[in-house]
Amino acid sequence: MDKKEIQRQRMMKYFIDAAKEIIKEEGVKSLSARKVGERAGYSYATIYNYFDDINTLLTYCVFDFFEDCHKYMVSCQKQGENPKEQVITQGCAYFRYFAENPDMFQLIFLEDLGDAPQKFMQKIKRPSVRNLLRENLIECVKEGYIPEENIELLQDLIPSMLSGKLLFFLKRRNTENLEDMIDLVKKEIEFLLDK
Repeated sequence: MDKKEIQRQRMMKYFIDAAKEIIKEEGVKSLSARKVGERAGYSYATIYNYFDDINTLLTYCVFDFFEDCHKYMVSCQKQGENPKEQVITQGCAYFRYFAENPDMFQLIFLEDLGDAPQKFMQKIKRPSVRNLLRENLIECVKEGYIPEENIELLQDLIPSMLSGKLLFFLKRRNTENLEDMIDLVKKEIEFLLDK
């Protein structure tokens, strides 16, 4: 990577980090180019030298938040867990991460980011969170917990179940507290893996 590209990446990171801070502190609805520029220490117009529009910046934030979630999920793993237990632990960690960071959930799953994600997806790999689940499901097959033909289905079902439960929890459409919801998530993932 040449010096120019290193400088470009550094500048982009300043803006991404500033946007993430604003989202964490004030929510995604409070985000504006002006606030991001001020937080990063640059004119808001400078953002457009690095991002097509604010939605493109938000798309980079989405992937950064997924990477933060991935790190959290990995940190929740316990020594000696078998692959099935890892899928359950990581699913519960995923739920807790977004339950405790509702503005990140809002941005990632509910905000309309326009065409930015499609352009971005062509340049970047799939989020580590999704890869982590797939790797653990493959290990579950090797250990005999699930048949190989269930990998694709479980890779769709588990995140869909978690996202649906998170939406209901965050919008207060159920009466369970966070720990009760995590117990329910654990039971549902166990059920899916046992089928």
